Amino acid sequence: MFGFVINKLKNRKWLNLCLLMGVALFIALFVCHPMFEKGAGNQILDRLFTDHATQQNEFPARMSREGTYAVADYPDSQSVLDKLSGYEKKWTEYVDINKVSSQQLITLPGGRADTEFGGPNNYFTIGYLPGLSEYADVVKSQTGTATFECCISEKTMDHYGLVAGEKIYLHVPDGSGKKEISFVISQICSEKDINNPYWAKTLSDMGDVIFVSQDVFDEMMQYYSEDNISYSDFLMLDYRQINTENASLYDGYMEQFKDADKLYNDNIRDTLERFFTQQKTIKLMLWALELPCLVLLILFIRMISAQILSLEENDILVLRSRGATKLQVFILYLQQSGIIAFAGCVLGIVLGYIMCRAAASTDGFLRFTAKDIGTYRFVWQMLVYAVAAAVIMVLFITVPVWKKSKDAISERSRERISKKKPLWEKCFIDVILLALSAYLLYNYNKQKSTLAISVLENRSIDPVMILDNSLFIFAAALLCVRLTGLIILLVDRLFKKHFSPAMYASFLQLKRTRYNQGFLAVFLIMTVAGGIFDANMARTMNSNMEKRIVYNVGCDAIYNEDFRLRIQKNKDGSVSWMYDEPDFGKYESLKNEGICDGVTRVLEDERVDISAGSGSISDAYLMAINTKEFGETAKLQSDQNDDINDAHWFNYLNELAKEPDGVIISSNLAKALGLKVGDSLNYSRYVPEAVDEDQIYASENVKVCAIVKGFPGYERYTYETDVEGNVTEQEKYLIVANYATVVEKFGMTPYSVWMNLSKGKTVDDIYKNLTSAQQLIDENKNSATVQITNGMFTLSFILSLIVCSVGFLLYWVMTLKQRELQFGIYRAMGMRMREVKAMLLNEQIFLSFLPLLAGAGIGITATAMFVRLISIIYLPQKHNIGVNVYIYQSDMLELAGVLFVAVAVCYVVISRLLKSMKIAQALRLGEDS
Repeated sequence: MFGFVINKLKNRKWLNLCLLMGVALFIALFVCHPMFEKGAGNQILDRLFTDHATQQNEFPARMSREGTYAVADYPDSQSVLDKLSGYEKKWTEYVDINKVSSQQLITLPGGRADTEFGGPNNYFTIGYLPGLSEYADVVKSQTGTATFECCISEKTMDHYGLVAGEKIYLHVPDGSGKKEISFVISQICSEKDINNPYWAKTLSDMGDVIFVSQDVFDEMMQYYSEDNISYSDFLMLDYRQINTENASLYDGYMEQFKDADKLYNDNIRDTLERFFTQQKTIKLMLWALELPCLVLLILFIRMISAQILSLEENDILVLRSRGATKLQVFILYLQQSGIIAFAGCVLGIVLGYIMCRAAASTDGFLRFTAKDIGTYRFVWQMLVYAVAAAVIMVLFITVPVWKKSKDAISERSRERISKKKPLWEKCFIDVILLALSAYLLYNYNKQKSTLAISVLENRSIDPVMILDNSLFIFAAALLCVRLTGLIILLVDRLFKKHFSPAMYASFLQLKRTRYNQGFLAVFLIMTVAGGIFDANMARTMNSNMEKRIVYNVGCDAIYNEDFRLRIQKNKDGSVSWMYDEPDFGKYESLKNEGICDGVTRVLEDERVDISAGSGSISDAYLMAINTKEFGETAKLQSDQNDDINDAHWFNYLNELAKEPDGVIISSNLAKALGLKVGDSLNYSRYVPEAVDEDQIYASENVKVCAIVKGFPGYERYTYETDVEGNVTEQEKYLIVANYATVVEKFGMTPYSVWMNLSKGKTVDDIYKNLTSAQQLIDENKNSATVQITNGMFTLSFILSLIVCSVGFLLYWVMTLKQRELQFGIYRAMGMRMREVKAMLLNEQIFLSFLPLLAGAGIGITATAMFVRLISIIYLPQKHNIGVNVYIYQSDMLELAGVLFVAVAVCYVVISRLLKSMKIAQALRLGEDS
């Protein structure tokens, strides 16, 4: 029987090869899921750990324990350190990750101390830090005569006004009272590399600690009558070894550590919790993005398998008439589909791996790059998914055979000529689904604000929101099939008496087969509409993200200068402070070197109080600028349709330049305080937080010279997250003043340097640690969510082009083959070849061209209806620039070009088949059948 099956496959090799292609693509897309999910998950983990390190300024994978031990149980420092090492060993037995570094600090309470030159009543703690000599440099050293030698940090030196060689007289309890012990500061040290993972606690964090050697520390323990010794232990682990496979396991272990030991802590679990939430979102997004493409491939496979089954209908009847049972026929076709599924499984795994890697390498729609995609690797789950997809395909292809296996040929003949109206058309399923899609769209649009907040809070998205557009496209496709049938009947009724024989035969064929041909129309509409929507969705997401980033940055690059704050306590108890301005000339030289076209200072302060009349605003955003330099340097990203403001923003700069004591304010500030151009307001600034968190030191009364909706670098909306993870939206109010006036009234405060790069120059030509729009855009493109979306939309678009072209061509060629006898009879009756071609062209207009046009219209309609809604997933924040829909002409031309080529090739093939068709052979075929 196996040889018989192989011969059957060979007899229709081209159809079976097309079926194999569809099965392989279906399995490949199925196989992509676990690889994409794991790869994106690992990418998210790496990004979360990196962001944590940047935002919290600490090593992102750290376990720690802080507390005290009884001196009676641990009489020396080594016993304490051994106990701490025991904890570290126990942790890493379960959380099997390589150790990066470990910092152990033990301290004695110390006491009041007098310094040789600085005066009395300072307080110091005695500490032993085992890694101090290895990870710190000696800045200054000097020997002296004292009981013990010690080392202090530069921060301690500056804070207490100490110098190398100075003596510290520490008053410590010794059981009988207070005893004075003298220390000489033999060394002043600083971190060799403060970014080294070892420095979980930096020397600045240990500002009141005087460090001694282990021997001195042990000796000091003998002087103390204290019962406890304090310790802190920080274990830094290699976070790169935490991945999607072990994250849940390690999180569980760390939860158990915390439950069993209240002194245990880590900064890993919070990161993993955020990861688990984002991982759920990634899973939902992947299925929601894959499902429409899987449905499209199922339609393609169904179309081809139906054609094969239709051609083999007589073979099935012959087998049944010669005594084969339904089960035997079913097993025969089960073997046939099993062979195709097995071959598709092998090809699908390889193709799925390639497709996933290709999708992961995208940084935009249809933009493949050579970036590092090392997190996307082969995973064993791909084999499971491949087998599951192969089983689905075997059942999908084979089950219809059971229905075809009727007992009598007469029954088959009656079924062949039946013209039953499809169930969906009887029950108006298309209208119901269209209404359901519209209802869902209406509800989601009403909940936009809530949905945006849920995305910002990292809660799982509703996949139905993404799938609603596919539901709309499918329902609209069914409705178009219904309308096409009605159009055919209407045209036939109106012009039936005026038809030529060829046109009459054409419409007769359309009316008889309109229910059967509806499948092709649905396939074409969904393919074209889905391709258009995918392209427009990806373009809209990427373009809006880029424009918002460019707007937020406000220029090509920003460098945040380091200002040194000097604080001095006066005799009367007051505090004086002053910032030392760095050399700005080095930035001005960039213009002379041709690296920058513009450079300017921008002073920013987000702790400004504004009052006008009886109203007031707190925490407003102040920008102090030099209008001429700022105009040469900054950029204002405009909206797609028109400028954000009523006039070009240069006009507002000109108004500010005319008024030294003038300000530009945002429109929301003007509305909140009832201000208009020409009105006055008062704004106040606070002293640096290092001096006092809530003290106003100066105010200024100014005149409003312009009101703007948007300004370079000004984001109107901000979002704050509370300790429970709830996000609240807040408005930011802008006030822009002249730089010279602000410095004169408030003194020098930190500013950032804005740069406008010359053509062809990049941030690599200037300094490290710059904030640039292009860097932020690149980072955004490489985020897992954006990468998945671009990758899946790109794959869907390419698959749509392939499947549509092959399916369209194959369907019409096979239809022509099936109607070979009919065309032979028409030719024998005297119908000319050009009339046969005209008949086929008319059929293609109604069965192909109208669905293709309908697909384009539905795709554009779906874009207008759903793109802004789905964009909430990627752009949940409100912004000065609204979400604009982008339709790239190049994408539409690519899709139209491929479809035009497919239609042209199809027509050429049909013409050649018609020319090669012999009347006698066709009639003989009819006699044989």
